[in-house]
Amino acid sequence: MSQSIAASGQPQEEPHHLPKQQETEQNNTFNLNTATRQPEQQPSQPPEQQAEIERIGRLELYVGLQRDADLFSRLNYWRDLKLCARVTTVDRLGLSQALDYYTKLHVKRRGDLLQVPATTAYVEVEQHGSATDLFLLILEFLSHPLSCGPLRDLRSRTWGTLKAYGVKILIINNADLLSFPAFNELVRIFEKLKISIVLAGPSYLNDILNPNSQKKRRYVNIYNTFLKYHEFSLLSPADTATIIQEWEKSGLRWSQPLNLAKDTTIVKTIHEASQGQLRPLYENLREIAAWSLAHSNAQVNPQNISKALGSQYQPISKVKPV
Repeated sequence: MSQSIAASGQPQEEPHHLPKQQETEQNNTFNLNTATRQPEQQPSQPPEQQAEIERIGRLELYVGLQRDADLFSRLNYWRDLKLCARVTTVDRLGLSQALDYYTKLHVKRRGDLLQVPATTAYVEVEQHGSATDLFLLILEFLSHPLSCGPLRDLRSRTWGTLKAYGVKILIINNADLLSFPAFNELVRIFEKLKISIVLAGPSYLNDILNPNSQKKRRYVNIYNTFLKYHEFSLLSPADTATIIQEWEKSGLRWSQPLNLAKDTTIVKTIHEASQGQLRPLYENLREIAAWSLAHSNAQVNPQNISKALGSQYQPISKVKPV
């Protein structure tokens, strides 16, 4: 076992006290040596290159795929038959983009005002989505913002506004953040207004609604309301290639394209690094583009693409059951 000097009984060395001038000179020498050992700063990037990197950092295109068409078909079916349902996925960004695009197809705005009828209402729940938060989000989407008042007034105002705007389907994204009272409010909206309500979120949304436990029995009515189900699929390798190509063409728009999608090995590398999820895919593409800017003379090949991606954890595409 190691011991400190004091504990072992060995004599401790007394600190040496230098004359004032010598001590000052030694401190100056130490500071100088310390300064010379500072890590070298990287040369600053040209303003044009920095501006391009910042532009690349904002690129998140929506690219319509077959999985989006399948989702839109389900939403239309549920809307017409007034059915409630759930949509789940691991690809959070992909689902959010698809739902936002679907909403824009069915809702037109004139400035900040919705044109009537607005058959689709779409909201994204924030943290700890209470019933009050839910009503305020719906009213905000329908261009009827309202300062927080009694829950009874918010409920009445929300029901009336949904009916007045002719809403036929209400889509709630990030539904896993809803509280139990908020879920119940959605059930009451469905029962009273006879409109389709769709909950969207991660795969564990099903676990949240599952009443098969002592503490979750009160969820049985909520569970039985949202029985229909659609899984928003992950990106296939072909989907990844399509997005890469469109990202370069419509997003990057370089005069000398990287042509990443033309190399099947590169596509495979990028696909495996993103695990079929859109957010990691776009992050990887941004890193590749930035690396290419910094190494303008380097070849675009699988080896350099791996260098550009660097060290990273692999995204989780499927949660193992406990």
